[in-house]
Amino acid sequence: MPYTVTPEDMSSITDVELAFSTDRLLPVWEDIPPEFRTGNLYTKLAEAIFFGWDLPTCQIDMKAGFEPEALNRTVRAHLQSFGPKHQHKIAGVGYMIAQAAVLC
Repeated sequence: MPYTVTPEDMSSITDVELAFSTDRLLPVWEDIPPEFRTGNLYTKLAEAIFFGWDLPTCQIDMKAGFEPEALNRTVRAHLQSFGPKHQHKIAGVGYMIAQAAVLC
């Protein structure tokens, strides 16, 4: 079954998950497309947020139904998780961002 994350999923991130992390919305490694495993603009954005680097120069357009604040909470809660390996976390969070927004 292909991975999807809905606006409702992203809105379900709790304050506790934001404070202490979660990996519950992270796709399993096998569901992440190869272009996210090897790196692209979405994973570069995830990595920049993770490391506190300057964000890549791009415009972020939210897809219908997704809210920027919910995406922000989802990304931050998952990036601080200790569960998955770093490569899985960055690829998965990049893929989650792609589900909610278009970067150009």
